[in-house]
Amino acid sequence: MTQLAGLTRLGRTTVSNALNQAEVPSARTVARMAKALRLNQEELLELRRQAAAERDEPDGPQLPAPAETDETPDPEVEDATVPEGAPAPDGRTGPVTLPPLAKEFTGRAGELRDILDRLDPAASASRPADVPSGTARPATVVVSAVMGMGGVGKTALALQAAHRARLRGWFPGGILFANLYGYSPHQERTPGEVADQFLGALGVRSADIPVTAQGKLDTWRIVLDRLTAEGRPLLVVLDNVRSAGQVSALLPQPPHRGLVTSRHSLPALQGHCVHLAPLTPQEAVDLVQQVLCAGGIRDDRVSAEPEAAARLAELCGYLPLALEIIAALLRSEPSRSLESQAEELTAARNRLSVIEIEETDAESRPMAVRASFELSYRHLTEPQAAAFRLLAAAPGPDVSSAAAAAMLGDPGSRRLLAELSRAHLLTGSRDRWSMHDLIRLYAEEQGDAHSDGDRRDAALTRLLEHYRTTSAEADTHLTGIPGNRSPRFGGRRQALEWLDAEHTNLVAAATAAPQLGHPSVAVALAGSLSHYLGHRRYFDDWITLSTIARDVSGEDGDLTGEGTALDNLGLGLRHLRQFEKAVAAHTEAAGIFRQLGDRGREVLALNHIGIALSEQGRTDKAIAAYTRAREILALTGDQPHLTASVVGNLGAALREAGRYEEAITAHTQAAETFRRIRDESEEGAALTSLGGVLQHVGRYEEAIDAHSRAVRIHARLDDPHREAAALNNLGGAWELTGRTKEAISAFTGAAEIFRALGDQYSEALALGNLGDAVRQTDPEEAVSTLTRAARILRESGADGYEARVSHSLGKVLLALGRNEEAVTVFSRAALLCRGSGDHGNEGASLLGSADALDAADRPDEAADSCAQAAAAFERAGDDPARGWALTNLAGALLSAGRTGEALSAANAALEHNRSVVTDESVEYTHVLAHSLMLLAWLREEEQQNLPGSLSAAMEAAGLLTPLAAAQPETFAARLREALEQWAHVLDLLQRTREAEEVRRRLEGMDRGQA
Repeated sequence: MTQLAGLTRLGRTTVSNALNQAEVPSARTVARMAKALRLNQEELLELRRQAAAERDEPDGPQLPAPAETDETPDPEVEDATVPEGAPAPDGRTGPVTLPPLAKEFTGRAGELRDILDRLDPAASASRPADVPSGTARPATVVVSAVMGMGGVGKTALALQAAHRARLRGWFPGGILFANLYGYSPHQERTPGEVADQFLGALGVRSADIPVTAQGKLDTWRIVLDRLTAEGRPLLVVLDNVRSAGQVSALLPQPPHRGLVTSRHSLPALQGHCVHLAPLTPQEAVDLVQQVLCAGGIRDDRVSAEPEAAARLAELCGYLPLALEIIAALLRSEPSRSLESQAEELTAARNRLSVIEIEETDAESRPMAVRASFELSYRHLTEPQAAAFRLLAAAPGPDVSSAAAAAMLGDPGSRRLLAELSRAHLLTGSRDRWSMHDLIRLYAEEQGDAHSDGDRRDAALTRLLEHYRTTSAEADTHLTGIPGNRSPRFGGRRQALEWLDAEHTNLVAAATAAPQLGHPSVAVALAGSLSHYLGHRRYFDDWITLSTIARDVSGEDGDLTGEGTALDNLGLGLRHLRQFEKAVAAHTEAAGIFRQLGDRGREVLALNHIGIALSEQGRTDKAIAAYTRAREILALTGDQPHLTASVVGNLGAALREAGRYEEAITAHTQAAETFRRIRDESEEGAALTSLGGVLQHVGRYEEAIDAHSRAVRIHARLDDPHREAAALNNLGGAWELTGRTKEAISAFTGAAEIFRALGDQYSEALALGNLGDAVRQTDPEEAVSTLTRAARILRESGADGYEARVSHSLGKVLLALGRNEEAVTVFSRAALLCRGSGDHGNEGASLLGSADALDAADRPDEAADSCAQAAAAFERAGDDPARGWALTNLAGALLSAGRTGEALSAANAALEHNRSVVTDESVEYTHVLAHSLMLLAWLREEEQQNLPGSLSAAMEAAGLLTPLAAAQPETFAARLREALEQWAHVLDLLQRTREAEEVRRRLEGMDRGQA
C-alpha cells in the first residue's frame, strides 16, 4: 500500500479507500492508480469489482464520468481508443484458464499495444498499416524475441495482453492457456494432449472426447465452429512452443484469436510477429526497483545508487530473467550495495554463475540464466552447436557472413547462421551476426569444453588470416598511388565501407592475436590499418596497434617491423598533440632505419620528425629535418612520392618562418609532383597548403582556385575531414574578397561535415569563422554561432581558440548594445590570453572590454581596463597597440569626468605615438592622428592652450587626408571629425575667415561623396 501511494503520489488512506471502500473514487485517483499499475481505468475498476465479489460485497461502482481537471489525460491510462467487446448474446462467459499475472512487469508499452490491436475483435473490419489492401488480417499473433534467448519476457507479455483482453470482455467464449513445454525439462506436449485439455475446460464431457489425437482435434474444431455460430469468440494462448507443428492444428480461425510464444520465429505459422528485444536501460532499472520493493518493502538502493543500478542493468544484458534473479539476490541481502553486486558481475567469466538462485519456476526449471540458455542449446543440431560455440570465440562484437564462412571453413555457412538466428541465439542484420552478451558468455563456456573437438585454434587461424589478407587488400585503395590495387574491392569507397564495417573487429583481432598465438597477424594488421586509422582519425586505436606491433617486433628481433611500428606510433601521438613523445618515436625509428641502411624509410621518419617539430612551433629545427631528408633523397635517386611529401612539408615550415615566396614555390612543386604520379589525396593536401600561403600574401583569387580544387578532390575521394578543412580555408579566402555569401556557404559546409565526423574541435573552428562571416548580415545568428563555438572550445580545453572566438563574440554583442554580456565575454577572452601568455590578444580583449564598459556607462572601470591593456601590449612588445590603449585611456578618463588625468594621459599617449610612428605605416599614422584629435579636444575643453589645440587638430587633419583619399570608407569620417574640430578652434580664436575656408573644404567632401 505504501509503495503504491508513493508511485501515485496519493495519500496512503486515499489509496486504501479507492481499493476497499464502496465510494466511487475520483477520476483523478483512478487515473493515477491505473497508470501506476499499468492498467487502463476500466481494468482497474474491474479488479475492484472482482475483489468485492470475493468479499461477498455488492458489485463495485461503474467508471465515474471524467471530472473537469487541469491535468492532461495520459493516453496509456485513459486508453479511450480501445472499444469494448460486445457481450455474448446469451450473456454467458466461457472459461478462463490463464495463470496469474507476474508480480513485476515493466515497459513493453509499444509491443503490448501492438498485440492488443491484433487481438481486438472489434478491429476485424480495420486493417493495420502494414497489412496490404485485400489481405486478410492474421488471426494469430506470434510473440517472439529479437534476441531470442529465454528469459526475455515473452510469457509475461503474452499474459499481460490476455488478462487485459479478459478485462475488456473481448472473448466471451473463454481464454484458454496451455504450456507446450517446447523448451522445458518436461516432455513436450502433443497437439492432441492440448486439445483434450481445452475441450475439458470448455465443458465437453470426458466420455464425449475421442480417444485418438485426430479425433480430439476434430472435436476441437467443431467446438470452435459452434462458438463462432453463437457469436462467442475465444482466445487461445499457446506458450513455450518449439515448432509450428506443435500448434498449427490448435490455432483457431477468425473471429477467434491465437497468441503464441516461442524462442523461434515460427514463420510457417504466417502470423504477425511481435519481436521482443531486451528491455531499455531505464525499463531494466525500473524492473530491479519493482522486485526490490515487492510486497511493500521499502528499498532505496536504486535511487541512492543510480549509476550502480544502471551498471547492473547493463551487466544483466537488460534481460528480464537476469534482472529478476539479481534483484531477488539483492532482496535477500538488504545491506548489500548495488555497487558491490555490480563488481561481482563485472568478472565476466563468473557472471552466469552469479545470475542464479536456488529455486525453480512453475515448470521446475532452475532460476538461472545458464539453465535457460541450456534449454535452447540442447535442441541444436551438432553443426549448429559447433558453429554457435566457434562464433563466440571471434574477436569483436559481431562477424560478417564472409568472416563467419572463413572461420567455420564452410562457404555455405550462411544457412547455419540463419538457423541460429531463427533459434534466437544469433541476431542477424545487414549480413552481420552478433550475440547477446550473456548468450556469448554461455557459448564461450560451451566452446571451452569442446575446443579440441571443434578445432577452435584452426578456426581462429582462418578468421585472423581472413582479416589480415582482406585488410591488406583494402589498404591498396587508400595509399593514393595507382598500381597494385586489389581487385577484391571495386574502388576506394568500397574498401572504406568494408573497413568501416569491420573496424572494431579488426582492432579486436589485432589486440587478441598475440595471445591467440598469432603475433605476426598483429604486426600485419597494425601496418595495413595505418592509413585507414589516420584517415578516419581513430588515433587511440592507431597508438594501441602500433604499440603492440612495436613490442611484438622488438621481441622477435625484427628491426624493420619495430622501426615501422615506431614511426606509425609517432604519427598517432602527433595527432593527439603529444609532440615530445612523437618526436622521440620518429627519432628512434630514423635511427633504426639508418642502422639498417634503409635510407628511404629513414627519410620518411625524418619527414615525420619535421611535421611534429613544425606543429610544436620549433620551425628552425623542422626546416633542418626536412633539409636533411632532401639531402638523403638527392643521394638515393628518384623517389617522387617521398620527395613531394618532404618538399610540401618544407613549404609549411618556410611559411611559418615568414619565407612566403619560397613556401609558395615548394607547395607548387609538391602539388605538381603528386598530380604527376596520380596521388590525388596528397595533391589535394598540397593544394590546401598552397592556398593558405597565397591567401596570406593577398593573392586571393589564386588561393580560391587552389582551395576549390582541393575541395573537389577530397569530396571525390570520400575524405570528409580533408574536404571540410579545405572548405574552411576556401571560406576564409571568399571572405577576404568580400564575397560573404560564398564564405558562409563554405564555412557552413565545413562545420556540418566536422559535426557528422564527431570532430568537435574542428567544428568549433569552422563555427568561429562562420560567426565572423555572418555578423554583418545577421548579428543575432552570429551570437548563437559564436556562443556554440566558444562552448565547444571551452569543453575541449582549447584556450587560445576559445579566446579568439570569445573576442569576436564580444564585438557582436557590443554592436547589438548587449554591453554587460560583452564585458563578460571580453573579460573571459582576456583571462584566457593572459593564461597562455598571449599578451597581444589579451590587450585587444581588454580594449574591447573597455569599450563595452564605456557603453554601459561604467567609465572608471573602462579606464582601468585601458590601463591594463596598455600594460599587456607593453609585455607583448606591441608599441602601436600600446599607443591605442594609452589614447583610449585618456578618452575613458575624460568620460569619467577626470579631466586633469585625461589631459596628462593624452600628452603621454601623444609622446609615445610620436616615438613609434613611421611614414609607411597606416596603422601608426592612424593612432597618432587619433591621439592628436583627443589632445586637441581636451585643450579646447579646458580652455587651455587654444593655439596648441589648433596645432593638434591641424596635424591630425594633415595625417588623415592621405588616408581618407586611399581608404575613404575607413578614414573619411575621422577626417571630417578632425576638420570640424579645426574649424571650431578657429572660431574660438576668432579667426573666422580661416574657419570658413575649412568648412568649405568640408562642403567639398560632402559634394564628392554625393
